[in-house]
This record gives sequence, C-alpha cells and structure tokens, in this order.
Amino acid sequence: MIPRIGELLTSGSALDLIAGVLLLGGGAAFALCAVALSFVDLAEHRLPNRILYPWGLTALGVLVAVTLLTGALDGLLRALAAALIWGGAFLLIRLAHPPSIGMGDVKLVAVLALYTGFLGWTTVLAAVVLAFLLGGLVAAGLLITRRAGRRSRIPFGPFLILGAAIALIIS
Repeated sequence: MIPRIGELLTSGSALDLIAGVLLLGGGAAFALCAVALSFVDLAEHRLPNRILYPWGLTALGVLVAVTLLTGALDGLLRALAAALIWGGAFLLIRLAHPPSIGMGDVKLVAVLALYTGFLGWTTVLAAVVLAFLLGGLVAAGLLITRRAGRRSRIPFGPFLILGAAIALIIS
C-alpha cells in the first residue's frame, strides 16, 4: 500500500519524513514542468524534450527513492506499467495516424502515467478520462463559437496535464 504524504510527514520515522519530502519535491517538479509545458504547447504546439526528459527522469528517480524508503514496490511497478500502457497506446495512435497526436504528447503521457500510476489504476483512468473530457468540451466550445474549424489544431498537452493534476488531487 502506498502511504500518503501526510502520513509520511507525520509518522515520526526519519525514512518516512525523507520519503514525504521527496514526494513534495516531485509535486513541485510536476507543477513547474506542467505550467512550462502548457505555455509552450499553447504558443507553439509542441512539447520540448528539454523539459520532458528531465521531468521524466526526476519523477522516476523520486518514485524509486520513495519505494526504497517505504518498501511500497507495488506503486513503482504500477507506475512503470501505467507509463508503458498509456505511453504505448498513444504511440500506437501516433503511428497509425501521425497528424492526430504528436510525439511530445506520447512522451508526456508516459511521465504523467508515472505520477498517476504510483497512486493507483483508478487515478490513471481518471486522468485519461478527464483529459479527453476536458479537451473535448473545449474543442466543442471552440467549434460552436466558430473560433475553430474541423481542421484546426488544438494542443492536447494542457488537457493531459490538467486531467492528471485533477486526478492526482482527488485521489
């Protein structure tokens, strides 16, 4: 079972305290990288590797360290599986129909799946559903108001990030 941050920070154990602080740092990395990537994607329709790769390595490092400190191996294994499944699904979509999704989105979902997968499959599913729901609602609104057409490109990265953030918060 994955201990919650509050439990880790207040347990009285030095190892738990370190794990809690690491998770807080991982959350700070999430916030910083999520905001930066959202602004870039909205402005340029791309998600740069110079942000994605360090973020992914940081997330993985934090989760490995927390696993070593808490012994919660199930969370790390689930996070890795979620990254492979969600990232693999997006890669298949990218290969089948390249204009529909960018490679930045493929890499982004792998990073987001590390975070959400660590907490549980329900969190992963909520992130995916929320991302598509939010993206679809905004796209429909843009179509209805004629601010976008059928061929308009709408960056999906901010919706992926927002869906994952909401899923993490409610979990």
